[in-house]
Formats: sequence, structure tokens, C-alpha cells
Amino acid sequence: MDEGGAPNDSRLKLGPGGARVDLIGTLPDSLLLEILERLGCDAAAAARTSILSRRWRYLWARRLKVTFALPDVPYGGPDLISALPDDLFLQILGRLGSVRAAAPAICVSRRWRDLWTRLPKVTVALHDVPFGSLEAVLGRATARLWACHYLLDIRVPVQVDRVYAGSLHSLLLAAAALSPLELRFTLPRDLTVSATNVSLPCFQRATYIELHARDLRLSPKHIGGLCFHSLESLSLSGCHINLETFIPRLGRLRRLSLSIINLVGMDNITIHSSSLEELIVDHKNRWTCLTSISVKAPVLKQLTMSFHAGSDVAVSILAPMMEKVSWRCLYTSFIYGLGLWGISEVGLKTAERHEQTDSQEEEDASLQLPSVHVLSLHMCAQDLLSFPNADLSLVAEIDKHMVTDFSSLDLHLRAKGHVFGAVVLHLLGLNRIHTAIQNLKIVLLGSEVKNACPVDCLCDEPSDWRTRSIFLAGLEKVEIEGVVGEDHELDFLKVIFRCAPMLRRVALGLSDEATPNDDWCTKINDIGKAYPAVKYTVDLVTGSTLGSQSCAST
Repeated sequence: MDEGGAPNDSRLKLGPGGARVDLIGTLPDSLLLEILERLGCDAAAAARTSILSRRWRYLWARRLKVTFALPDVPYGGPDLISALPDDLFLQILGRLGSVRAAAPAICVSRRWRDLWTRLPKVTVALHDVPFGSLEAVLGRATARLWACHYLLDIRVPVQVDRVYAGSLHSLLLAAAALSPLELRFTLPRDLTVSATNVSLPCFQRATYIELHARDLRLSPKHIGGLCFHSLESLSLSGCHINLETFIPRLGRLRRLSLSIINLVGMDNITIHSSSLEELIVDHKNRWTCLTSISVKAPVLKQLTMSFHAGSDVAVSILAPMMEKVSWRCLYTSFIYGLGLWGISEVGLKTAERHEQTDSQEEEDASLQLPSVHVLSLHMCAQDLLSFPNADLSLVAEIDKHMVTDFSSLDLHLRAKGHVFGAVVLHLLGLNRIHTAIQNLKIVLLGSEVKNACPVDCLCDEPSDWRTRSIFLAGLEKVEIEGVVGEDHELDFLKVIFRCAPMLRRVALGLSDEATPNDDWCTKINDIGKAYPAVKYTVDLVTGSTLGSQSCAST
């Protein structure tokens, strides 16, 4: 205490007006941490600094290096760690993530010895081992791996640009000798495998195999008997294999994924399996187009197929239990079409469906309904091409992509200023479409090229399409996006209203470039008034309904 009775605190200095200022407390955190580091104290002493100031509270926990001082006297109490149940031990080891981290646990206690071999799943990762040393490393692997469920993950580093098929086969044999339950084998994309096919050895215990390469030709050996009898999931990327003979031998296969990249000779996909439940095929090379697809899978539930077609593709899908589908065929050129409309893509997918309720005040004013299958067609008007006699070939082409039943039709049209009503009504008149369709969505895509139609343009044929009648018994909802405000759009709308007795909802979205005049707005309102049972909306700006505008009808 000083003479005035104030505490003798060197941290406190008098500021303006006699106020006391905590100068140490004003230092930045980085400097305070440096002070703690230079003290060289353990965690207990550092934690005591929290009483100095609120600024110091928890500051010690942010030190880069914390030392805990343990007493020199040996602990003589019971081994509490060894008293824990094995299930808890296995959870601790499992969170370490790999065999390399889990195996040293044998130093902790005798109870931990060999415990890592009982882990539900561990990963043996060989990512940085040179190709020439991989086989020797696998040969030194402990036999205890047989006792656990482990993933053998081999990633050949980018060190060589060419290996021989024999060397690669020998490496796969060394991996198979360890009998992993799961295998992931990755070759660099720039690596070339010389000579002939690479023999794929047996992985008797493997339930999951994933192979990544570039144009790797595999020839499975001893594909009968117990060779792959446990395999449930197979993923091949850039691998050429005879699917027609290999897949039927995999009696437990549930999931098959194929990524076809730059593969010559993989233009035919034949997959017949009595156990397959999920199939994924991604054909990424437009220069080696598919010519044949044959799938026979009686219990298949999910199908994902994306491929390129340069000519006629034979399609045969037999999957009566299919629930989810994502089908996409991309044409390398306009080889099918109708009139001047060429088709560039055909798709079929499963989509979630929501039904809007009448309450607009609630945020969650929609009900989720069962999913539906949507058939999608992408077509483009071709001024320099025409398909005058292609009706039958177009119908057959679209029909073979209808690999399952559907109830919705999405049309993506790049009109380039042409009339679209005639071609859309022709498509709606196809037997499998007009009998199944419940929802119709038309997306009018913009284009920098917009030509005025000549008087006898093919896009307006047949010329009587405006008075045509098509009985669309199940059509309930129509959406048209990208409307530009032309009279032929209104003509098409009138046909839809007239031919769909069960129509309940029509929504129009105007293009950003659309500038409808008052006469067009009056006509579109009159159409809505003629069918009061239909909920009819017009969005002047795409994505937002402006009910107060003159073109909005309900």
C-alpha cells in the first residue's frame, strides 16, 4: 500500500483526469501469447494467468505449444484404460482412420494388442509408393489383415509413363493375395499399359472393387466358381472389359458403375444380371458413340445412363421394377428431326413433384407428391436443313428412349423466330405421349439469330394446325417459359385449352426481351376468361408473378 492507501500495482498508470489505465491489457493478443511462450511454463501455470485480467482468460489455451507436467512418481492405481470395454476401444481406434495410425496402439496396453484387427473397417492407403516398389510393399503386409474388414487403396504415383501388362498383373496378384474386402486401384490418366490385356486375378473376399485407369483392357481369369462370389459393388472408370460374359457371373452384384472415357471397342453395352439393383453408365466420349444398349435386370431399381449417339442406337431395357431413372442421349449431329426441327437430345428422368395449395400466406404452402418420370426433348430450328419425310424415323427414335412410363413432357425449343405450334402438336399427337401426358412444360430458348419466316415456311406446316383437335384426356398443367408476345403463341394456347378438358393450371412466363402490346395483353386475358375453371397466370418478368399488371389473369 502507498501513503494514499491505493494498491501498489505497476500495471495501473494514471491517465487523463486521474483515471487508471491497464497498459498491459491494451497489448495485442499476439504479443500476450508471445509473453506466455517465453515464460516456458506448463499448462497449469499458464492457466493461472487468467486471473490477471479478463483479456487473459482462456488466452493460454491458444498457445501453439502446451506442455503438461506429469509427476515423476509412478502411478500405482488400477489400469482404468484397460478396464474399458472392447467396443469403446474399437470406436477410439476407428476414429484414427487408417491402419498406420491404429496399429501402434499395441504400445498402450496388452489389451490393445491385435485389437486393431477387429476394427469394423480400416484403410490401408498406398499413395506415394513408386510403382516398382508396390509389389514388394504388398508382399511384406502382415497376414493379420485377413482378420479385419479393410479397404486396400492403391494409387500409383505419376512417375512413369508406361508399364507392361505383366508387371501390372503381378501387382494385382500381390493385392489379391492379401484378400481385401474392398479394393480401390487407381492408375494415372497419362499412364500407358503396353502389350495385350491385363489379367484380372480373383478377389474372393472383395465386396467392393473400384478401378480407375485410361483405356485399361482387363481379362478376368477363372470367372466361374468362387472367384468374385462376394462382389456386391463394382466401379470401372476407363477400363475395357467384356461385360456380356463377366457381369452374369457376379451372382451378388448390387451396384455397377461404368465411366467410359476414350475407350475404343466399348460401343456395345450389354448387362444382364439377376441381382443388379443400381446401374450407372457415363459415356463421356462423343467420338466413340454407342451403337447398342441391352440391359436385362429384373430387380433393377435405379438406372442412370448418359451417352452420345452418332447414328442409330439399338436400345433394349428390361427392368420391370425400376423406380428412379436418369436417361440422357446426346446426338453428335442433327440426324433425326421433323420439318426444319432437328433433335439434339432426348432424356427421361425421375423428378420430385409438389402441388401448390390455395394458401399463399404460409411459407410451406406446397404438398410433396409421389415422384414422376419426365420425358424431355431438345430441338432446334435449322434454316439450312430440313427433315420433310422423317416422321416415322423420329417417332421410332423417341419411342426407344421411353424406357419406362412417364407422365410429364418437357420441350426445350430454340425457335430462332420460327413458329413452334405445329411441331409441338405433332409430338403431342404421338400415341405414347398423348395417352400418358399429365404435365407439359415448354421452354423457349433465346437465340442471337432470329430470322423472319417466309410465307411458306416449313415451321408452319401443316397449315391447319390451329384448328386441329387432339384429345389430351389427362393433361392437367401447362407451363410455357420464354414467351415473346407473338400471335402464334396465342394460337397454340387456344388449341391446348380446347383439347384438354381436365386442364387445371396454365402458367406463362415472358422472356426478358418480350415487350407485349396492349392488344396482345387483351387477347391473352380474354383466353383466360373463356375458361374460368383453369387457374391462369402470366408472369411479365420470368420468375415473378406480377398480378397487378394488365396481362395478369387468374
